[in-house]
Amino acid sequence: MKTVYISKGETVSYENLTTECLVVEGCLKVSCDLKAKTISGGFIEAGRVSASDIRADDLECASVACARLTAKRVETSELFASESAAVSCLLSADYVKAGQLFVGLSDIDEVEADEIINLRQKKRSLFRFLLASSLRSWWMRFTAPAEDAVDAEYEVREPAPVVRLDTEKENRPAA
Repeated sequence: MKTVYISKGETVSYENLTTECLVVEGCLKVSCDLKAKTISGGFIEAGRVSASDIRADDLECASVACARLTAKRVETSELFASESAAVSCLLSADYVKAGQLFVGLSDIDEVEADEIINLRQKKRSLFRFLLASSLRSWWMRFTAPAEDAVDAEYEVREPAPVVRLDTEKENRPAA
């Protein structure tokens, strides 16, 4: 298939879907794999999503692998974005690996990213969110300190206190 279009107000379910271009204005539910070159649209719920470019309102899936992700809300277990991931409202994930990560509000357990930009929560369109995040990234390149503190030397000032529990007392029931 070349292009799959799902109209507004329509809910479509597939077991697996592979296409070049996917346009979702309604709701798409894929139980296993969703593969496409470009994905754009409304609500997408899938097992695994693999695409070059993803632009969506809501994306709920087990795993996402893409080059570029632009979305309002993303809920996933793993997110792999080779270039950038921009989520304007909420990004909820266990593991995220991205080149650049632009996020408004996040619930992430583990992140590996070259650059992370957190923006204040505001009502923005996706275009204004991308513009604000790119301006913030550009500004940080000029104003942030150039030195990294990755292998900084440190010195222990005082040893950590040792807490000993008194094990000789017997535990008595409360009543």
